[in-house]
Amino acid sequence: MNYDRYNLLVVDNNPYVAGILAKTLESDFNITVVDNGQDAARLLVRGDRFDCILTELELPQFNGLDITKLVRTNRLLRHTPIVVLSSATDSNTRIDCLEQGVDHFISKPFNPLEVKARLRAVLRRAAIPINDDRERFASSTKRSALHPLQQLKSRILSILL
Repeated sequence: MNYDRYNLLVVDNNPYVAGILAKTLESDFNITVVDNGQDAARLLVRGDRFDCILTELELPQFNGLDITKLVRTNRLLRHTPIVVLSSATDSNTRIDCLEQGVDHFISKPFNPLEVKARLRAVLRRAAIPINDDRERFASSTKRSALHPLQQLKSRILSILL
């Protein structure tokens, strides 16, 4: 596994679509492909870490929205960006997906290069650092968030004392 690239989970029950996505995205991402929502859920619950999830909406039994609900209700996973692919054309479906926690909706048919660009944009907005500096980034972010509070506390104490 190349640690200088994002880890992407691709969930699609159509082997042709999954193959095109894997071939297009393999130069920029470490890709794990599964063909159903149950296997995706198993990987996520098992603790496999993904920087982004790209899933088909219409999957049998455990669909793209079920995956979204699983991710959004898990404390460790809830910030993972989710991009949904779907042939649904009605705006109500897209709205429902976005309201339930999907970060981006891509309609089929799609241009695989556009999918790659959209994934990069979603990850850029999520500001997820690449490679093993993730933990260091997370801890430094917590410290920097506390820093202004420490300054405020010091100012209040200096005024009171």
